[in-house]
Amino acid sequence: MTAPSQANTTQPALAPALKLFPFQEVCVDKLTLVPSGLIGDDMGLGKTVEAIEIDRRKRTNHAAEFIDVWKGKPLTLVVAPNGVVLSWMRHFKRWNPKLKVYVVDRKDRSEFVRQVMKGSNDVYITHWEGLRLMPELQTVRWFHVIADEVHRAKNRKAQMTVALKKLRTDHKVGCSGTPADNRPDDFWSVLNWLYPRKFSSYWAFRNHHLLIRHHNVAGDCGCYQEHKRPFDEILGCANVEELQAEIEPFYVRRLKETVWEDMPEKYYTPVEVDLDPKQRRAYEDMRRTMLAWIGKHENEPIAAPMVIAQLTRLQQFAMAHARMEEKFIKRRKCKELDCMASGVCKGHWIDMVLLQEPSTKLDAAMDIIEDNPGKQIVCFSQSKQIMNMLAARLAKRDITCALYPGDTPSGDGPGERDRIVEEFQQGERRIFAGTIASGGEGIELTAADRVMFFDRAWSPSKNQQAEDRCHRFGQHNAVQVIDLIARGTIDRGRNQQINLKWSWLKEILGDAPPVRVE
Repeated sequence: MTAPSQANTTQPALAPALKLFPFQEVCVDKLTLVPSGLIGDDMGLGKTVEAIEIDRRKRTNHAAEFIDVWKGKPLTLVVAPNGVVLSWMRHFKRWNPKLKVYVVDRKDRSEFVRQVMKGSNDVYITHWEGLRLMPELQTVRWFHVIADEVHRAKNRKAQMTVALKKLRTDHKVGCSGTPADNRPDDFWSVLNWLYPRKFSSYWAFRNHHLLIRHHNVAGDCGCYQEHKRPFDEILGCANVEELQAEIEPFYVRRLKETVWEDMPEKYYTPVEVDLDPKQRRAYEDMRRTMLAWIGKHENEPIAAPMVIAQLTRLQQFAMAHARMEEKFIKRRKCKELDCMASGVCKGHWIDMVLLQEPSTKLDAAMDIIEDNPGKQIVCFSQSKQIMNMLAARLAKRDITCALYPGDTPSGDGPGERDRIVEEFQQGERRIFAGTIASGGEGIELTAADRVMFFDRAWSPSKNQQAEDRCHRFGQHNAVQVIDLIARGTIDRGRNQQINLKWSWLKEILGDAPPVRVE
């Protein structure tokens, strides 16, 4: 029997029987008994199906009690990434067809709110961005809230996270193969949503479960007075066994290799390239600019997003010949002091990175594609520009491409996103080209057994998610992960840092023994 697909319902293996696997039964049996649960199974093990079955059993066990107390119909709210809301609808119709399901339309959120208030359906499915845009959802007493890819609530101060935590519900289920998305303390926000009383203090969690080295460095905080400001360096995790014991009653996590003996392996192949001389000159100019920027700020505590933004810019210069271009933009929520005072953004000139030919990474990618005729390949990058450039090259060679950038519309009915994925899965498109942000989660690309990265995201879990679009149930071949690395650039050092961060997350999730830091 083939495992149920999580994103592509067109595969015939779904039709014969709708039955949970034994390891899925273990998860459902355990989390049905607790008010809030976290499904942390590895990507591709069927978290969507597990959550739907938990919802069905909770309705069987607790719906009458809910109706007696709240005098209303038990409603389930599913919060999912925008690209998979239709997939959730199809799974509900297949696994629990008795329930009436209603999906949000991004172009008409008011109708979704009206349907929720009317309460004529059983399950309502919205995307994460809709939470903050529909505050009316917070006035409803929900029976069950399912948060798919719940690591999106990692930022405890984000409006999306705040909106999720304001939802009133009796039962909660979070689904994520990487609930700690980037740093070990990201885990707290997810736990706080599930059990706000048990995990009430972020700082208590941070100080108890992280190894932190405190620094005092001289810096200028803007008050024009030289003084000491604290700076914390996170070294790793602490008291991991204690945390795992705390979350064990409501947390289930299994890896693919532990539940699927015949799981094909995943192996990594770095492909190194030398930058074109024109690329190298542009890269070195940007590198010197970066060094000057670091030298100017090296004695000040700098926010991590600022550093990552600068390094990402240098990373783009390693992918193709790049130049800076000024662009005048107006921000909807501008944080400049003058704009905040007036309430209207007056517009600002910002530096944009414009990628263009030549690109030795594109040369290497085309060589790999053409050396494997007929082979389907998935390509990922953080940059939409480089994916568009790849699609243009493929079109010149008459190679079919499923382009899946971040601005792909979801549409109605089967949806544009679903159509692109389905055409690739059916073999109508040979190359899948997507950004890590848009195509790295929630979809199934098992038609390919080769994944090629032009660059990596700074979040290790996002990279893992993207790899496992191919390495999941339904895949029968070993999966090759290819990294295109430009020699003498930021690429190699950046990958090493990502691997270090991933080791932290594996430790806190219980996938690896603790790493001792002297």
